[in-house]
Amino acid sequence: MKKHHINFGKKNKMIILRDSGVVYKIPKKIARKYITTDDDLVSVDDVFSEINKKYTKPGALLRGIRMREHLTQTELAEKLKVTQSDISQMESGVRPIGRIIARRIEKLFDLDYRSFLA
Repeated sequence: MKKHHINFGKKNKMIILRDSGVVYKIPKKIARKYITTDDDLVSVDDVFSEINKKYTKPGALLRGIRMREHLTQTELAEKLKVTQSDISQMESGVRPIGRIIARRIEKLFDLDYRSFLA
């Protein structure tokens, strides 16, 4: 985990934190509330592993295209000849996007159908 440079300001009342070129001045009284030990830290991989399990790449891609095209799940479902529930399940990774539906997506949006196969 990346450590950030911390300085204590004048009379030890402020903490000066530099991160990616940005300087933050935080009153020490406020910063005390956020003191943590390495035991309390959680890795990014731990946080995102649950998200990655929930949202599949094809599902996220389908949702992104739907949002880009300003379509509701119902509108996309009508265009793909499936139900709104099917779209919801595919976007959330509960149901895989099959080859037939992937081909419909390809035809509708001019995208390679293989991007939608897990």
